[in-house]
Amino acid sequence: MEKNENIKFKIIKTAKRLLKEKGSFTIKEIAQTCYINIAAVNYHFGTKEHLLKLVLQEVVDELKDLLINAIESLPKEIDNEIVMERMLDLIYTYAINNIGIINHLFLHDEYQSQNSHILIKEFFSDSPFTRDIYKKIAESTQNLDQETLKVKYMLLFSSFAIPLFIQILGMKTEDDILTLKEPTFKKKYIKELLKILYD
Repeated sequence: MEKNENIKFKIIKTAKRLLKEKGSFTIKEIAQTCYINIAAVNYHFGTKEHLLKLVLQEVVDELKDLLINAIESLPKEIDNEIVMERMLDLIYTYAINNIGIINHLFLHDEYQSQNSHILIKEFFSDSPFTRDIYKKIAESTQNLDQETLKVKYMLLFSSFAIPLFIQILGMKTEDDILTLKEPTFKKKYIKELLKILYD
């Protein structure tokens, strides 16, 4: 049983790495990388769609945990704008470092509707996570108007738009990505978003 769990973990880890690096994977690639046969991958996960769903769910959960842990680890007396800046920084950095996965979540034709549902369910529907983030935005902006809070929440997650535009516009060279990873660029991007959030 333990051996089976190790194989499953290795398969998920490999699929996640391939998605991160190139935005896709095949069962054959997974099997070759893990030194197992294709039948073993199918045995553990049934279909590529099921494996993909598990990997994307793990990625989404990872980002949610990063955000919640970041909020909880900050001192209570810290300026609320700094809390927002920290969340924007986390989302931006996570998105840039996982361009292939973000691309798959938004743009890949294969299983697109199922992938979109994962993102919408976790980040844009009523849940304990979204309520916590809404509460933090309300506290930091002294704004209780639900429509404005929704706009600010969407702005917070607009950091995903940068890697998305990279894919749409075909900016896929290493130089383009390195520019977006530059601390000065990221700092300016976050600064401008904060201006909108705190307008």
